Amino acid sequence: MSYHHMDAMLFCIECNKNTNHTISYKNEKIENIQCNQCGRQIKVDHDYIERNFKEEIVQRVLSKPSRMTKEMEEDITLFITSLPFRVISKPYRIMKEIYKGK
Repeated sequence: MSYHHMDAMLFCIECNKNTNHTISYKNEKIENIQCNQCGRQIKVDHDYIERNFKEEIVQRVLSKPSRMTKEMEEDITLFITSLPFRVISKPYRIMKEIYKGK
């Protein structure tokens, strides 16, 4: 089993602002996300996700941080210029795929 952590600036609903968070991974999957300011923690229940969502979508969502890191390392300029559009459109695209698969 491999464990690692990554720091990220994310919006905390408890602090109501962007704060530093620690994202913990176990075997390349997000295990939990914790706000470094208030301590609020979100744990990912992989069993629930896998029982209730299409497997392909689950794997894509859970592996997204690793894939984004790879993209950033390969071409930082392309990554940065495409990020705003991707952030806005991704939730819509995921929901479209989920409802299409039902």
